[in-house]
Amino acid sequence: MGRPGKSMRQSARAMTLIELIVVMGLLSIVLALSMPLLSRFARGRSLQEEARRMLALTQYGRNEAVSRGVPMELWIDSDNGAYGLSPAPGYDDQETKEPIEFTLGTGLTVEAETTATQKSAMLVILCQPDGSIEASSPSRLIIRDLEHDEAIGLEQIEGGLGYAMMEELEQEAAANVRTATSRRTR
Repeated sequence: MGRPGKSMRQSARAMTLIELIVVMGLLSIVLALSMPLLSRFARGRSLQEEARRMLALTQYGRNEAVSRGVPMELWIDSDNGAYGLSPAPGYDDQETKEPIEFTLGTGLTVEAETTATQKSAMLVILCQPDGSIEASSPSRLIIRDLEHDEAIGLEQIEGGLGYAMMEELEQEAAANVRTATSRRTR
């Protein structure tokens, strides 16, 4: 009589192993089907991360210019895929910090709309010690992913006190329109 109970336990274990194999097979199929979607998601994230890093560098440049009392240059060399921050040439900076330099992500490039003519192929955003952005700095930066035809822009804030991501500016403008509309209806 001991044998019938033992075979039932063995069949229960075998059934569990078969269920595990089926579940693993289903997970493999789902992952294989979702990989193209995940790769597109990752590409979009790298573009956003680059835009946020550049935006953070513009804010850091303004803060450094104010705290050091020295104009700071955020330079963008799109041809070589690099950008960075350093004190403006000709200013004797008491604090000798190494310049900050970043490399653009693969397939990314930076374009600019300027209000003044640039003197060289390198784009320069000049942060003044009073916290303002020099008028000759680009009014808009567009970071493009050439491989996937996507772009994110940074636009100079009204009054020249920094930059903001264009999607944030659009949301802010929409909120201002809603506020103005609600005031008119009162």
